[in-house]
Amino acid sequence: MAVGEGLKVGFIGAGSIAQVAHLPNARALGASVTAIADAVLARAQKVGQEYGISFVTDDYRQLLKRDDVQAVVVSVPTYLHHPVVMAALRAEKDVFCEKPPALNERQAEEMANEAEKKGRILMYGLQMRYRQDSRALKTLIEEGELGSVYFGRATYLRRRGAPGGWFARKKESGGGPLLDIGVHLIDLTWWLMGRPKVVSVSGFTLNGIGARGLRLDRGWQPADIKNGLDRDLTYDVEDYAGGFLRLENGAVLLFEVCWQMNLKSDVWGTFVAGSEGGASLPPLEVYRTLLGEPVTVRLQVEEGNAYQEAMREFFQCIKERRQPLTSAQDGVTIMKILTALYRSAQTGKERPIP
Repeated sequence: MAVGEGLKVGFIGAGSIAQVAHLPNARALGASVTAIADAVLARAQKVGQEYGISFVTDDYRQLLKRDDVQAVVVSVPTYLHHPVVMAALRAEKDVFCEKPPALNERQAEEMANEAEKKGRILMYGLQMRYRQDSRALKTLIEEGELGSVYFGRATYLRRRGAPGGWFARKKESGGGPLLDIGVHLIDLTWWLMGRPKVVSVSGFTLNGIGARGLRLDRGWQPADIKNGLDRDLTYDVEDYAGGFLRLENGAVLLFEVCWQMNLKSDVWGTFVAGSEGGASLPPLEVYRTLLGEPVTVRLQVEEGNAYQEAMREFFQCIKERRQPLTSAQDGVTIMKILTALYRSAQTGKERPIP
């Protein structure tokens, strides 16, 4: 039996990520998509017709009133995560919410507390943990192949890849590449390192290209731009963010992310180093020293469908009534890290994590 069989799921947000990833994967896993809501009714109607969804609305609150919606997938701009997720939890729905969790740590804490109060599942779309190569590397680390892990580096650099629309407007997105793509690599690397407590962070941001204007033909585009509904060229977020996290066990995690920089080419990946070896992905490689000589071993592990595996986890958690791998509490920790990094960038000082 398919893991989603018997589950009735509603979608709040019918934009690009819902259409490209979440709707196809929910359907592939056997779930019944019973309702869809989007602020742009025509978009909701179009997607509803494509997927044979009977209830379509431009008011997510109407969707949450329905008895034939057990769980919801929230794919809306970041500034709407908190109000939508809180409403869904209060309506006794389990929730899968896109990243980043919220605009700040306070909102993430309120969402996590409400999920605990209501006994509901709140899971975030941090799908990098669900890649096959990520899981293989995690297993190697847990089996002690790298020894004691004391260093991590997360990198996601694009030469030109700044999305337009709400992504580039701070009041709606909360920030630029740090919140958009940095959240993925920081979360992945921190998880690979064992999720140790983060003691403090230091960060900085740069804007050398976006400050001069924004082109709408580069990078990911939200649905409003694709549908010709948004031509706002506001760009008041960073191009680049970098810094480090100090961890309670003495380890350090370095990171750098950007949407736009005059690089030779795009680059992304994670690297972790331990007392007995190091490893990176993609591709998944392990670095050891044997008989005094450096040895590199490349493991033949594919990426897989991380989006689908994340949705599988959500459905399994609903059926088993357990907390997901990317839990609400991890969402709080990630937002504490990201919020503190922006504060550090503003003040030029290292910030403690409470």
